[in-house]
Amino acid sequence: MENGLVATVDKHTITDLMQITSTTSLVPRELQPFVKPALDEFKYDMATELGLPDYEFIDKGDLPSRQNGKVGGGMTKKMVAFAEAVLAYYYRERMLEVNYNGAEPSKLQS
Repeated sequence: MENGLVATVDKHTITDLMQITSTTSLVPRELQPFVKPALDEFKYDMATELGLPDYEFIDKGDLPSRQNGKVGGGMTKKMVAFAEAVLAYYYRERMLEVNYNGAEPSKLQS
């Protein structure tokens, strides 16, 4: 971690990555080769949690759409929860910094 708070990925901080992806909707070039394998691994982990440990090797056409949908839905739910946690963390850090510097924090909630 850099400065004890911000993790770095190559030359980008997590804050940089959030800014880049929110403004361009693109993953930085140096991370692009890792997106598909990371999502595949996440998908297979999600399927295992749902009782489909061999999902990687199953013919998806043989599965009911409800089971396939649960895998994708579970992934989406976890990714949204992760994004919410990251956003909340950085929002809290900004508010604590504003409060620490003596300014009045806007909408700071406990």
